Amino acid sequence: HCFVPYLCKGGGVMVPMITLDEVLGEEGATFIKMDIEGGEKEALAGAKQLIKKYRPKLAISIYHKPEDILEVPEIILSYHPGYQLYMRHYSLAAFDTVLYAVPGS
Repeated sequence: HCFVPYLCKGGGVMVPMITLDEVLGEEGATFIKMDIEGGEKEALAGAKQLIKKYRPKLAISIYHKPEDILEVPEIILSYHPGYQLYMRHYSLAAFDTVLYAVPGS
């Protein structure tokens, strides 16, 4: 079940969006945190150039969709294979799992 209509097919709510690449451009970023109810993969795609060029530290929620636990790390490593990945689970429930990506060499 989807609780956020603007991230669901057929939700009926239009929300204007802009990518992090467009917003930050040449300013760069040193840290990006995402907990956006299942939209993390799409948001990472919108930050691809930022991640490739500036290699910010990342904290990305990976509990909204079952496939995120495998696909989000693959996306990050495809942008820059030098990231070191760490996962931390913050509750006894089946949510609150965060993937941390720290730029290595």
